[in-house]
Amino acid sequence: MLYQEIYPAGGDPHKLSVTGAVYTNESTTPPNCLGLNYPPHCHLFYEIDYTLEGVCQHELDGRLVEAVPGSFLFLPPLSVHSVLNSSRKSKLLLHFSHKLLNFSSNGTDGLLLPSGELQRHGFVQLREGTGSYDCIQKLLADVPKISLPALEETPSIKEYPFPESLRLNAHTLSLLSCLLDEGLLRPEFNDSLPIRLEEMQALINRLITHPEEKLPMEKAAALTHMSYSNFCRSFKLILGYSYVDFCNMIRVRRAQELLQNSRKSVTEISTLLNFGSVSYFNRIFKKITGCTPLAYRNSR
Repeated sequence: MLYQEIYPAGGDPHKLSVTGAVYTNESTTPPNCLGLNYPPHCHLFYEIDYTLEGVCQHELDGRLVEAVPGSFLFLPPLSVHSVLNSSRKSKLLLHFSHKLLNFSSNGTDGLLLPSGELQRHGFVQLREGTGSYDCIQKLLADVPKISLPALEETPSIKEYPFPESLRLNAHTLSLLSCLLDEGLLRPEFNDSLPIRLEEMQALINRLITHPEEKLPMEKAAALTHMSYSNFCRSFKLILGYSYVDFCNMIRVRRAQELLQNSRKSVTEISTLLNFGSVSYFNRIFKKITGCTPLAYRNSR
């Protein structure tokens, strides 16, 4: 699984609140780049994916979602997702940092999470005449257009001129406000936990890039300069998973890659990823994926 620290189109989320573009695929065979097909990954910024032409499949935290023209997906920070079997010709891809949502005086961060139909199905078809649909049309009119496959000399989007940046931020906030009003998003906020998402970044990157490392929760808390109890509550609030569940999910994702791309046995993979026993590995793998490791390998 990959961990992205910068926006796919370029730019630092710490400096650029929002970035967006309409991507048009000019190739008859979609390349594995820039959101056409993409392996499992996550990042600390939000992602909005809106299909304009063609179809593809998204895997969202183990759930398979088929996107057709008009499909709207909303991915909170650290959602594990991938793009599969894409024949899309055009899509809007919008990314924004949690800084865009930070209006509190004490520096804490609110989170936006899918709700209603968006939560149940993983996507929605935005209806004409709704506020959210109108906001998408404004974004489509204002964001840059990028043809794929991207050439080496294609500049990355590291910043926008002030007028364009102002409009993009305003359109994005208006879209989020409409989605809240339409019951498709819900806010999650806790004044008692003064923590920024950046304080988790180094830890999350370490967990994803070294899934075989069994990092005790006490050490993880120390790495983020937090007490054990505050770390437990903050981790759950920010990521939506307990620390143990998140570590298990990361290890299972790595196990899926090994089962699909290597000849290592189930026992060898269990040992490599420090599950402790094959029976525990089987149980956790089935809990997360719905099947045993061997069944997963045989289905590929």
